[in-house]
Amino acid sequence: MTNPARPEESEVARHVARTAARLFARRGFEATSIREIVEAAGVAKPTLYYHFGSKEGLARALLFEPLARLGESLERIVGEPGDAVEVLEKLLEAHFAFCREDPDRFRFFFAVVFGPPEAEVALLMECCKHNLQNWTDAAFRRCVEAGVLASEDLDEFATMYRGVLAMSVIDFLYQDKPLGEDRAPVLVAGLLRGFKGARQSGRDLRR
Repeated sequence: MTNPARPEESEVARHVARTAARLFARRGFEATSIREIVEAAGVAKPTLYYHFGSKEGLARALLFEPLARLGESLERIVGEPGDAVEVLEKLLEAHFAFCREDPDRFRFFFAVVFGPPEAEVALLMECCKHNLQNWTDAAFRRCVEAGVLASEDLDEFATMYRGVLAMSVIDFLYQDKPLGEDRAPVLVAGLLRGFKGARQSGRDLRR
C-alpha cells in the first residue's frame, strides 16, 4: 500500500523521484528497473514501494500529478481577465517554469511524448496532454476574439507557438541555453510581429 501522504512531503520520496526521473530520462522507463532506481538512490526497495507503490506509481508521481497541476495553472491563467497577449506570455512562462523546476522530469516527459504511443506510461498521461492543449487552444481563440490574430491564421499560429515552446525547452535541456523569465514576452512578440508582417506582405503581393 502506498503512503497516503503526497510524495513531495517527504525528502526521501523527493530524492527517489529525482533519481528515477534522471534514469528514466537517460535510459527510458521500460529499460529502467526498480533495482537500478533504489541502488542509484541508496534506499531499499520497501522505501520506494512505501511512497509510490510501484514503478508505475512513481511515473504517475513524476508526470501525471505535476502535469495535472500545470493544467490547473493554465486554466487559472486563461480564466483571468486581461490582455490576450499577456495570457499567451503567461502560458509560455508557466511551461518554462515547469521545465526549470525539474529538468530531468521534463526530459522524461519528452522521452514519453516522443516514445512508443501505446506504451503504458504514455497512455497514463494522455489525458494530461489533451488538457494542456485544450487550455492553450482556448488562449489562441481568445486572441482571435480580441482581434490580435486573424481567424484564418489560428492553426498556423498554434503550430508555431507550440514549436517555439518545444524548441526553447529542448535548447534549455540539451544545449544549456538560458530559459529566463524574460524569454516568453520576447518570443510571443516575435511570433505576432511575424504574422502581422506576413499578412501585410501577402496583401502587397496581391495588389
